[in-house]
Amino acid sequence: MSFARRRFLSGSAALAGTLLGRTRAHAQAAWTVLGTPVDSVAWLRDVRRVIIDTDPGTDDLLAIMMMLGARTIVTEAVTVTPGNIGYDQEVRNALWLAQTLTDGRVPVYRGIDHPLMNRPYPVAGFIHGRYGFGDMVVPEVALRPGPEHAATAIVRIVSAHPGEVVLLALGGLSNIALALLLDPSIARKARGIVMVGGRYEGIGTPVSFNAMVDPEAADIVLRSGLPIVMTGDLGRTVMLTQADFDHIRGFNTDKSRIFLESNAGRLAFETTKRHKPGATYADPFAASLVLAPAVAQAFEAVHMTVELSGTETRGAYVFGGTHIYTGDALPPNVVVCTRASADMFRDTVFKALQS
Repeated sequence: MSFARRRFLSGSAALAGTLLGRTRAHAQAAWTVLGTPVDSVAWLRDVRRVIIDTDPGTDDLLAIMMMLGARTIVTEAVTVTPGNIGYDQEVRNALWLAQTLTDGRVPVYRGIDHPLMNRPYPVAGFIHGRYGFGDMVVPEVALRPGPEHAATAIVRIVSAHPGEVVLLALGGLSNIALALLLDPSIARKARGIVMVGGRYEGIGTPVSFNAMVDPEAADIVLRSGLPIVMTGDLGRTVMLTQADFDHIRGFNTDKSRIFLESNAGRLAFETTKRHKPGATYADPFAASLVLAPAVAQAFEAVHMTVELSGTETRGAYVFGGTHIYTGDALPPNVVVCTRASADMFRDTVFKALQS
């Protein structure tokens, strides 16, 4: 082998080693330890104003019923974001709920109708049914969307009430990310954001449907500085079983009847296709964190990012407390609820559907 060739190969190896070292130094693909236990989140107490950002499907319906029925919390707006089903049907569903539950007093705003990068995203008709509310046909109502774009409305409302507004993020994060791009200062002005996240169970990369819808939006939110509380994987804690559905049937209220008609298919899907003892309700649990924060019994503060480019893992959350390659401690940017009261969750749901 010639001297020139040996020198070229040696230089190439050194360059590759340098690049690999840089990649490892900046990689955020796994962690060595979890985060820090947290007993409670102060800003969840005594919430008075909420914006519901939603992709109205079966679980969103229940969460919205819970919030719009609250006596001490004002829902300033319902903003519609890409997610569970076709966007126009989501808007129709949101308008119908606002008209039915509040006589149109709560405004509904259309937002961006696709992810920020306009990439394809999953829909979940398999669990939400043809119309988003199971097979319940949602009629058109007189109420029309407000004149503002959802992102503009979020900026306006948060800025008008600094330190008061909680963003209840039930779907993809496109509208909230766009609002942050329009006015980054709302990250400091908002009271916080409660978002439905992934299956936080330990070190790993759990998939999150809402992050899969718009990973770039999730990345913007996670890096924004917003105080973030995320639902974790709470298993049976946030389930409603057939016995719970039967109990709800006994309420015989308009809300209970709407819930049962729209969610019968969700219960059937989860029990027969996923072999679970009941239907999972992460969105209503997120609402319960705002309505009755004592439902949460433990949190964990973690550093969290979202995978943007993985072929099979795009939209997966990556979390932990220490970088696997460098050993550096990473500052937490998310507080995840890791344990909650199943009894209090069900009681909060029952109370909402009884009225």
